[in-house]
Amino acid sequence: MSTAGRHRAGLVTGRLRTGGENITFDDYKAFLETYSPEHASQLSGVPAETIRQIARLFGDPKRKAVSVWTMGFNQHVRGTWINNLVYNLHLLTGKIAEPGNGPFSLTGQPSACGTTREAGALSHLLPGGHFVANPEHRKKAAEIWKVPVERISPKPGYHTVEMFRALDRGDLKVIWINTTNPFQTLPNVGRYRRAARKGEGRFVIVSEVYPSETSRLADLILPSAMWVEKEGMYGNSERRTQHWAKMVNPPGQAKDDLWQIVELAKRLGYGQLFEYGKEPLHKALFEEYRQFGLGKAKDLAPYQVYTKVRGGLRWPVVGGQETRWRYREGFDPHVKKGEGVRFYGNPDGRAVIWARPYEPPAESPDPEYPFWLTTGRVLEHWHTGTMTRRVLELHRAWPAAPVWLNPDDAKTLGIRTGEKVRVTSRRGEIVARAEAGGRNTPPQGMLFVPFFDENVLINLATLDAFDPISKEPDFKKCAVRVAKA
Repeated sequence: MSTAGRHRAGLVTGRLRTGGENITFDDYKAFLETYSPEHASQLSGVPAETIRQIARLFGDPKRKAVSVWTMGFNQHVRGTWINNLVYNLHLLTGKIAEPGNGPFSLTGQPSACGTTREAGALSHLLPGGHFVANPEHRKKAAEIWKVPVERISPKPGYHTVEMFRALDRGDLKVIWINTTNPFQTLPNVGRYRRAARKGEGRFVIVSEVYPSETSRLADLILPSAMWVEKEGMYGNSERRTQHWAKMVNPPGQAKDDLWQIVELAKRLGYGQLFEYGKEPLHKALFEEYRQFGLGKAKDLAPYQVYTKVRGGLRWPVVGGQETRWRYREGFDPHVKKGEGVRFYGNPDGRAVIWARPYEPPAESPDPEYPFWLTTGRVLEHWHTGTMTRRVLELHRAWPAAPVWLNPDDAKTLGIRTGEKVRVTSRRGEIVARAEAGGRNTPPQGMLFVPFFDENVLINLATLDAFDPISKEPDFKKCAVRVAKA
């Protein structure tokens, strides 16, 4: 069934669903009755009156609303459902797909949108929003790549967490890790660090620029080029595709990742897949890739256009013009005159509004492990600090990762700032310096530990349960205990 929310700019329509079935608007209202502000307050700790105040602000048709979130929002066993709920709010209030209104996920990894999602680098994807499980998509990919369709498996390969579990089991013997640091960033990382060194035919290849915890565990290290040392395209969260020109040559024998991949293909007997005549490889690959989206709302401009446009262009690019807001008449070239708002990714042009219930976490505090642990970044260091910890000023500002405690918890435990504490979960433990309060003070009952420090491998303690839809692990919360070391 359908529902509609009217607002000043037109009509936003959607199908209400729970699981795989359509429901009525009355069914949806009945589903929501349980989630009163008081009930939500009990689950979240946010005062009921604050929830009411935010609801009034968000529901005000005269106010615009942009919802912004980062990776931690997604890193739960129900992270996909959480995203569904944010989109629900925007769809039901009509605050979407127009200037000043919309949900906006800020991705934490460089080029995660362009490289990972748009280009189809995930195990279940093909380029341009196509899927390996869809026979028509496989057929299209085979035609573009000029390979037999049978060469494209309809079954997705391992997702990231399962890939490393397969390494641990021995089902996967060789793994190639390209300029990322999973043996510091993976949750429950002790399991996977041990897997890397099990032997028994396992072989770990790491392409890397700087030494890291991952390269330290490698059997083979391939020196890689930095972003200023190679040419290519980047894509970001606002659908912007941007060309980057090579500025300097990489030092020594370092090579860019594309060169490494193509050279491996040649050595495995697949070099013919990268033969494009006299066309430069970067350009030829991009022109091949953009065929996946032409006329399908992921339209990209020709390679040469991006080399001349400062700042890039937001797809779809039609007639040389970028699209600032999708799905809305007057902005999106794929929405016809008179359609108002059309979510053309679905055949009927309607969005899906999901009825997503609350589910408890995979792990919660108990008498043995009474504290929540959450992890993240500090201002000075990016992810695992492989670059930022080499900047003297940043390293001096935060040379080591502390354990932040709420001052009331620290007082109860008899812990003072500067003292060594031990944080223990069911999976592992770390020892680090305590910070009682300060700029990253957590609420009572919670500890916060950043993950930039290889000497404080907090991911030895974190949980590797993952969302069954997105496959993202539940990084952001697990149960621990803390005591003086």
